[in-house]
Amino acid sequence: MRSPRLLAALFAACLLTACGEDSGGGGGAAAEEFPTESIRLLVPYTAGGPTDIAARALAKHMEEELGQSVVVENLPGASGATAYQQLIASEADGYTLSMTALPTAVLNYLTNDVGYTREDLAPVGVVTRVPSGIVVPADSPYEDVEALFEAARSNPGEITVGTPGATNTHAAETRRITQLYDVPLTVVPFEGNSEVQTALLGENVSAGFVNLSQDMLPAIEAGDLRVLAVGSEEPLPYVDAPTFVEEGYPELVQSTTTFGVLAPAGTPEDVIATLEETLQSAAEEPSVVETLDERYVPEEFIGSEGLGELFTETEETFRDVVGG
Repeated sequence: MRSPRLLAALFAACLLTACGEDSGGGGGAAAEEFPTESIRLLVPYTAGGPTDIAARALAKHMEEELGQSVVVENLPGASGATAYQQLIASEADGYTLSMTALPTAVLNYLTNDVGYTREDLAPVGVVTRVPSGIVVPADSPYEDVEALFEAARSNPGEITVGTPGATNTHAAETRRITQLYDVPLTVVPFEGNSEVQTALLGENVSAGFVNLSQDMLPAIEAGDLRVLAVGSEEPLPYVDAPTFVEEGYPELVQSTTTFGVLAPAGTPEDVIATLEETLQSAAEEPSVVETLDERYVPEEFIGSEGLGELFTETEETFRDVVGG
């Protein structure tokens, strides 16, 4: 019953983690017994944020499924690199895992020497995916995304776009807009969605490119902010706005933030398969889905192979944008 996912995990581990023939400290018997002790789940960000909330909901479910304690440990710093560095320095046995947020994790190593690349990481699976969008104040003169882009073309450098970080998907996707469509937008990085929202409501920036997450939706639903376009491939049932694809910008589908789980490269395939199955059961558990918010839990579970493909796709999309 496990074999299809096991084969997918085997393929992903060999292709994406440079595991080699030696699984690194875990034979078949040891892998089959996994887990026999507590598991650390690192969070690359501070407590209380979306990654942390997802980690704690997942940890509780993992404890029930695996019969061992799962300790969530927040290790913020360097856009997530602090946690990833500790992850890859750990034994590749499945007892140290890390949450991750794509594309930020990829953009970080494309932009800086942070001590890891995707070859150091073994993907386990996806927990949630949060789409993004271009947002403006309610009284903005720009009624649609084309009006905003045309203003930028007519007034180079004057249209400012607030983003929740300098090296995250939103900043990179804004630069792709300039690169692909000759729309000279000026990126103004902030520390998180809340700061972008404050800047928008104060009309200190022309627009914001943000996660359409639980912290942004209330202002949108109250009519304080308007969404001009969303970065998902399909329209969102909970946001009244077209996609960039529908507006004539088919390449702009890379801004969704994917929250997943990683292990160190070389983690035994059977261990990855066990962890992957646990993530899939979490995605089917109503109490977990309610905590994560069903709007952000993919209808079809994305496992080890799928998360590995997202790493590769993200790297290919943004490599030229960051000039790495």
